[in-house]
Amino acid sequence: MRLVLCVIFCVTSFCVCSQNLVPNPGFEEYVKCPGTHMVNRNEFAIHGWESPTNGTPDHFHSCSAGEADVPVNWAGNSNAHTGKGYAGVYVWTTKSNYREYLQGELSEPLISGEKYTLEFYFKLANKAVYAVNRIGMALSTTRVSTTADGVLDLIPVLSVEKDTAMTAETGSWEHATLEYVARGGERFVLIGNFFTNEKTKATRLPFRYGMNPMLNDKSYYFIDDVSVQRVGSPTEADPTLVTQLKPEAIEVNRTYTLKDIKFEFDSYVLHPSSNDELAKVVEYLKAHPEINIRVSGHTDFAGSDEYNITLSRNRAKSVADFLIMRGVDEHRIVSYGFGKSRPLSNEKTEEAGRLNRRVEIKFVPKE
Repeated sequence: MRLVLCVIFCVTSFCVCSQNLVPNPGFEEYVKCPGTHMVNRNEFAIHGWESPTNGTPDHFHSCSAGEADVPVNWAGNSNAHTGKGYAGVYVWTTKSNYREYLQGELSEPLISGEKYTLEFYFKLANKAVYAVNRIGMALSTTRVSTTADGVLDLIPVLSVEKDTAMTAETGSWEHATLEYVARGGERFVLIGNFFTNEKTKATRLPFRYGMNPMLNDKSYYFIDDVSVQRVGSPTEADPTLVTQLKPEAIEVNRTYTLKDIKFEFDSYVLHPSSNDELAKVVEYLKAHPEINIRVSGHTDFAGSDEYNITLSRNRAKSVADFLIMRGVDEHRIVSYGFGKSRPLSNEKTEEAGRLNRRVEIKFVPKE
């Protein structure tokens, strides 16, 4: 449907830099600071990431006062590739095909025929007794969720396969990357070992035996800086529609910036003046149960990257919480915080700052 009302298109100096479609690519944001290794898949409390199987990936962060610290933790001693955090997964064991995987939802689906650079960094934990020759990244159009904990039946599009399990780079941060032509609709990225023990080469490192009994018969890798970025000459982003919402005129897969969504100064507390506009969002979602919503928070350039990521994430979550409290099923809502990484304007003026401080929403069909 066409949106027939008075609107303003943001056309001032759009940022044309390539954007990483992976929210929280370095595992910096968390719901709860990790204390030790995970024993339940639901304990993996990292914004934008989850376990797609009954396996239990782990989170490591310098905020930890326990065994999940960075750099020293239960699995080894390693700084992050960048930042303060990383994830960890079992990719092989001697006794079974037990596997752990990371799954994250991209901020937007991939476009058919377009080229993307896929990449991530991986590192053998220095208390792991076995090194392996395989690890990779798979893409999926739908969310993967299973109660099994074995090898996922997915073909990785980015597949690292070494001739031997041990190389000169083993034990340091290694880079996996590939240029990929999208089929279209890929929305989820998964990382781990997608091959059985029979198809995976492993090398035992006997001098590590006993450093941590949990790792005596396993191969365990740290993961950091996951990225999916569109390739080619930078192009201007589609203009965000800044408007007062009319539920009867909403377009699916269109990004809206609601100009009446306000927060208290330097806070993620919604201003009461936001209620009427958000009530229209609730009205639309209740009338269209076949539609989900994505909410993303953005800030201006003031403040540190870490501060702005947290603030934008909390602001998006405040909007999501409002919708949930008004009766929208939480499973229909995904919220992201991008900080200052996706400005609409690169200018350092007060007007540009107001433009960049925003919450965007997009209505999308259910899977």
